[in-house]
Parts: sequence; C-alpha cells; structure tokens
Amino acid sequence: MQQYTEHGVPAPVVESRTAAVCRSRNGDERVVILAKGFLLVVDPATERCTQVPFPNGNTEYPYMCFASSEGMFYAGAGTQFMAFDPFDCSFLHAEDVGLEGELVGFSYAESAEGTIYFAAYPHCRLFGYVPSERRVIPLGQLDAEEKYPSHLAVDEAGWVYAGIGTERRGLIAFRPSDGRTVQLVPTEERTRGMGVVYAAADGSVYGHWAFADLREAETPERYRWMRLRGGQATPVDWRDVPPSLYSGAAFYRLHRQLSGAWKIEKHDLAERELRLRAAEGSSTRMIPLRYECGGAQLSPLSTGADGHVYGTSNHPLHFFRYEPGEQRLRSFGGHVIEFGGGGNLCAYASVGPMLAGAAYPGGHLHLMDTRLPVQAEAGDPNQARNPRLVASHPEVHRPRCALAHSDGEHVLYGGYPGYGAVGGGLCLHNITTGEDMLLTHDQVVPFQSTISLAEGQSGHIFGATSIETPGGAAPKETRAKLYRLHWDSRTVDGVWSPVEAREIVWIYADRKGRIHGMTEASRYFVFDPEEERLCAEADLSEWGSPVRVGLAADPNGTIYGALSRAIFRLDPDLSKAVKLSEPPVAITAGLAVAGDKVFFASGSRLWSYQLEV
Repeated sequence: MQQYTEHGVPAPVVESRTAAVCRSRNGDERVVILAKGFLLVVDPATERCTQVPFPNGNTEYPYMCFASSEGMFYAGAGTQFMAFDPFDCSFLHAEDVGLEGELVGFSYAESAEGTIYFAAYPHCRLFGYVPSERRVIPLGQLDAEEKYPSHLAVDEAGWVYAGIGTERRGLIAFRPSDGRTVQLVPTEERTRGMGVVYAAADGSVYGHWAFADLREAETPERYRWMRLRGGQATPVDWRDVPPSLYSGAAFYRLHRQLSGAWKIEKHDLAERELRLRAAEGSSTRMIPLRYECGGAQLSPLSTGADGHVYGTSNHPLHFFRYEPGEQRLRSFGGHVIEFGGGGNLCAYASVGPMLAGAAYPGGHLHLMDTRLPVQAEAGDPNQARNPRLVASHPEVHRPRCALAHSDGEHVLYGGYPGYGAVGGGLCLHNITTGEDMLLTHDQVVPFQSTISLAEGQSGHIFGATSIETPGGAAPKETRAKLYRLHWDSRTVDGVWSPVEAREIVWIYADRKGRIHGMTEASRYFVFDPEEERLCAEADLSEWGSPVRVGLAADPNGTIYGALSRAIFRLDPDLSKAVKLSEPPVAITAGLAVAGDKVFFASGSRLWSYQLEV
C-alpha cells in the first residue's frame, strides 16, 4: 500500500514583491518586477518578458526595490544585496552583507553623487553601495531598538533620512561624512507607528511621523508635513508637498513610472498581468506576464463538513479545495476571499455545514457554507458571495488558532496583534446572530497572544499563549501561559505556566480534564489544571519542529499530529505521542483528516498519508 501521495500544486503562481521602471540614457524603458527567488523584466514596447533567477541560488523573499537615475535596478533578498542591469539582463553585483536572519533592502535612496543607500531589518542597519567601485559599505545602526527601516531618502546636502517604527515611530537624519545621527521626532511623540520620508522628482525630501501603522493609506492632508534638509525638519503645508517617486501600496508598490503614452496601473504576478492605462483618456491595456515557478507556499488545512479539504496559499492568497472522492484539486484564485491579497487563512473551525476561516492580515473572519458553490462576487439573489466576511479585528491581526464551541453557535479565534503592539486579542463570534465579543490581551493574559485553543469537558475554553511580537515590538514577558476561560462569565479564572516555553503552539483537552500541549521547541507535555501539576513531559525534537495547525481529529475522536519530520497519534490515556511514520518530504503546514487520510502541506505541494484501518 502506498503510504504517501502527492496531490499537486494548488497555487502555481507567485506574488509581486514591488516593481520599478528603469530608464536608460537613450530613453529605453524596462519594468522590473520582483518575486520570491527571481525577477521578471518586461519590455513595455514589445511585451517581451525575461525571467532571471537571483544569483547564488537565492530563493528568499525580497521586500522593496529601487531604480536609479542611471537606469539600474537594486534589490535585496535575505542577506543578499543585488545590483542588476535590466537592459543587459545581468547582475552587476551580488553580495551577502546581512547578519544571520537579517533582511537586506527594506528601503532605498540615491545621493546626488550616485551612491545607493539601503537599510536592513531587524537591526535597522544602513549600508551604502558605490556603483563605480561595486562596493558595499556598512554605515552602522540607525536605531538600537526599532526594527523596521521602511522609508529612506537623501537630500541635496547628502544627509540620509530614515522613517522607522513600529513600536516607537521615528525619523532619523544621518550624515554619512561623520556618522552624526539626529532623531527628528520629539520624545513625547515617539509612540506606536511609523515615520515616513521620501524624495520627490526634483530631489527635495519630505516626511512626517503620523502613520499609526506600517501600511497606513496615504492621505496627505491628514499629516503634519516636514521639508527635510541639512539634518533639520521644517514644517510645510501639505499642498506644497510634491508626490513621491513611489506609488501603490504594500507589495504592489512601484518606483518611478513609464514616461510615454501608457502608465502602469498595477503589476500583478499572481494574476499574471501588467495593467496599463492611457496617460490621456480612458483606454487600458494588459501585458501578459509569462514566468515559471514552483508555486506559492501553502498555509494550514481544514476538513469541511462536506468531506473536502480546504486551504489557501500565502503570498499570494489563493483559495483551494481538494475533493478526495473525485481525487480532484480545484483552485478558486484570490478574489474569493475579501481583502485576501498577500495574506492567508491561518486557522479554521467547523460549525455544522459552516467553515470559518481566520485571515491575515487584518484579523478577518470569513464564513463559508460548504453546501453552496464557492462564489467570488454576488450574482443573482440565490448566489451571494461564499465565503463571506463576517468580522474584522485588528487586535488579532495575525490569527493563529480557531475553535468551534460545542454550543453550535460560536467560533473563537485568536492570534498576534498588529505592527508595534504587544499582546493579541481573542474574538468570540456568534455565527447565528453575527454578534462579536472581543477580549483584549489585558482581559486574557496581559502582553501575550492566544495561539492555541481547546474546549474542556464542561464547555469552558482553554487557551495557550505566545510571548512573541512579530509586528516589531519588544516582548514584555518571558514565559508562555495556559489559561481557562469560564464560558458563562466570559472571564479568565485560571492561569498557569506549565512548562518553560516562549510559545505553546497547540493544546488538546482530554476526557479526564488534562491538557496536552506542544511547545515551540517540540516539547510535548500533559498538565492537570485541577491539581495544578505537570503529569508528563517528553522531548520530541528528533521528530522535527512544530508546524502551524499541527493537530487534527478524525470523526471518531482519534487525534493525529505532525511535526516537520513525523506524523503521530496522540494517546491521551498513556500521555504520549506515538509515531506513525516519517514522511518523504518536510511537513510545513498541517493538518486535516479526511476519510482514511491525513493531509498536510510541504512547501507549495499538497500531500496525504494513508492511515491503517
């Protein structure tokens, strides 16, 4: 019997990771679009697409790009900085300049002399690249605490400005000649948010520090603008602020613009199109984007009441379904999930025929009726959108867990907060009435985020937390917690610290009232909250690292789990995990049980393991 089966790539696409228009001295133009592991060069005149892989086998995600005044293209991916000639389609320079885990190229700027400046996350380090010498120069750390140097510009005098955040917004002025650094934001205004700077077409530099989040929409009239020059900030009326050379938002950002009769409206590798609009009039044009890829990484899976396996990819989000009976994989694209974009559905819960999915970014909750067709847009009155958006809570910006309560009406979901915040919320949503109740981290476990949930025998809810802060803030706690939420009062009536851990990635409540859990270090434990004692503990790190949603039950209540190198069964009576098999590929996301198969993701591919029956 074949134990493992690969079912294909549900989302054979990649996500646009910003783009730029490069213009040569003779006026030729190329559009360069970044993707994970490669870039795509588009000639807007001939519509020819040339795909060029990153040097040195680099397959990391890039975050921003830049077109210089000389027409060259600059980007970073992982620790590697890259300089690229889009007209010759060749790399001029590629060098690992970042520390381990550092992401190079979060922002860029160019001096009048042609030096390319770029910054790196999470140490807020600044670098300079001299094209004539093909040399990278480390220039030091802009801020010792903040992680996101998301904006960069250089004024006529050579001062470099950086907009930073997210826990304490800032605007740094840096003079390369002597390393002098000036913080332009008053201390009392350095609250949660992001500083913003940019260079206009005439070389002048403008900025403000009014963004409350990393990706707030640009509405110029709302902000107190500053003209930045010589390391100083001078107030200026927003009407006198010229536009940035960047346009668009998030990974659809575009540096510079085509100069002719056509302008770029949107670059979209996920939809495989470059959309243009006429500079005058209302005509539009679409250039097909041709490329090859291994597909987008898959997020956690879930089994619907119809017996099908549901999931999404991430970066970009494409919603898919695998139908085991027909052995058919169906992709519904990205438009079926409202505000989906580059996010994903992170966790699911089934209430009868309804499948709820919690989505990043934004803490959205989507509800799908598995009895009805998937419908992206409302058609006739009998074909409303399915799934549909039913709740949004930025306090759960990055969901990690969802649970259907046995009352048949409520779905709970929790996760991490937005950028610069510490401690995520927990949402209780009534799918019948549409009513929401949000518990903030202060009402659950202060400064921590709920990342796993389970229901006890009495109907009370157990939750487990993480101290981590993926939005850029510094953690305020040192040890993850287990808690009990009294269902009737909706209040937390017990908090424990059962094991040494930064995260408790999943929990399960057995019929004896004990809680089984897994830490971020692959440490399995069993805890009795009534007796407040640790009953069992085992190191399972030989089986690999935890995966998101690494636990699932079959209809008979048998609990199956996964680490990156093992599929196991949980034996609650013996307080142990029993290894069933080692997969031929690394498991990267779990876990759904449909029929006699356990489904999991490995990178961009959907797999299943045949259970013995």
